[in-house]
Amino acid sequence: MTSNVRRAAGTKTFSDALLSLVGIRRASTAKDLADLQAGTTLQVFCSSSTLGTVKMLSVGKGRTVPHMAAGDLYLTADQVSWRNRRTGESVTLRGPFALSPSERKTPHPKMDRLDLVAGDEQHVIVIPKADIALVTQVLGAAHR
Repeated sequence: MTSNVRRAAGTKTFSDALLSLVGIRRASTAKDLADLQAGTTLQVFCSSSTLGTVKMLSVGKGRTVPHMAAGDLYLTADQVSWRNRRTGESVTLRGPFALSPSERKTPHPKMDRLDLVAGDEQHVIVIPKADIALVTQVLGAAHR
């Protein structure tokens, strides 16, 4: 990853939310794509239960579910990688890519659960709805 990294338009922090309340808007998807072509690495919030080391959580009575690890997708013109926010574990995704809506939904209204096929691996990711167009376009162009 280069040192020229910035958050994508849909990946917002608490400060971004406060700034938008007073009318200061952040970048758009069009600006994200232009910056990506200029060499900027874009960071998109992405939680996943299948990327990196899969951790199972007990939900009682002997049942377990996969833990949704919070992380970030790092998008460049020639590479897509995911990094776990807590452990720092990094996974480079290999194409070809296919992204489709998941049958299961997420309860958060501004997030969407998607099924990601990366090479011969299948993953479940949750990303901000505002960043879906950007991620779809980058994955469609990467590693054809």
